[in-house]
Amino acid sequence: MKVTVLGCHGPFPGPYGATSGYLVEDENTHILLDCGSGVISRYQRYYDLNKLKYIILSHLHSDHVADMMVLRYALDIMKSRGMITEPVNVYCPQTPENVFEDFKFKDVFNLHIINEEATLNLEGIEISFKKMTHPVETYAVKIKKGEKIFVYSGDTTYNEDLISFANKADLFLCDGNFLTGMQGPHLTAAEAAEIAKKAECKRLVLTHLSPLISIKDYYDEAIKVFGNTEIARDFEVYVI
Repeated sequence: MKVTVLGCHGPFPGPYGATSGYLVEDENTHILLDCGSGVISRYQRYYDLNKLKYIILSHLHSDHVADMMVLRYALDIMKSRGMITEPVNVYCPQTPENVFEDFKFKDVFNLHIINEEATLNLEGIEISFKKMTHPVETYAVKIKKGEKIFVYSGDTTYNEDLISFANKADLFLCDGNFLTGMQGPHLTAAEAAEIAKKAECKRLVLTHLSPLISIKDYYDEAIKVFGNTEIARDFEVYVI
C-alpha cells in the first residue's frame, strides 16, 4: 500500500494548500479518504474522475467533505454524457443529517453508513472503524492489506480507544492540529506522539495542520515524545 497526501490543512487551507484528503492505493485499486476543500482538483493529478469508485469520509465537517459538493456536479455531468455508468460508493457517518442529505444528489453517490460494527473489504483491502471524540460523529479508520496496517485518526481529542485501535500500525496518520496549551476538539502534536508511542506504531505522520502554526513548532513538540515522527506534506507519498 501507499498513501499520498492530497490535503493536510485544517480547519481551513493556507496559500496553495488543501484541507483533509488522502489517496490510499494498492496494485489493484484506490480509495479516497476524506474529501476536503481542494482535494478533487488534486485527485485529478493522479486519476481521471471516472476512475473514482470508493470514498471514505471520517466525518462530515466541511474541511473533510467540502469537495463532495462540487464532485456531485462533476459526476452528474459525466453521467449525462455516458462517461460513467455507476455511482461512486461513499462510506460515511449518517450525521449531521443536513450534510448527509446533501449527498443525495441525482443518485451520483451510493451511500453506505459506517459505525464501529461496520467492516469493509474493498477489492482485498480490509477496513474497520472506531468512534472518536469530536463535536460530530467521527471515526478513526484502519486499513489493512496483508500484514500491513495503516491507521488514520480522523479528528479527535485524546482517548484510550485510539491507542488500542492504532496498535502496531505501520503508518499512523494522526490529527495533531494543536500545540500544548491550546484547547479544543483536536489532539496536540505531543498527544498524537504519545498515542503513537503507547500504541507502538512504527511511524507517525502528523496531519490536520493549522496554517497559523509553523511546521517546525509541530515537529519540535512531537519529536520529543516519539522519535519516528514526520509532518505531512502536500503530495508526499508514504509507502507502507
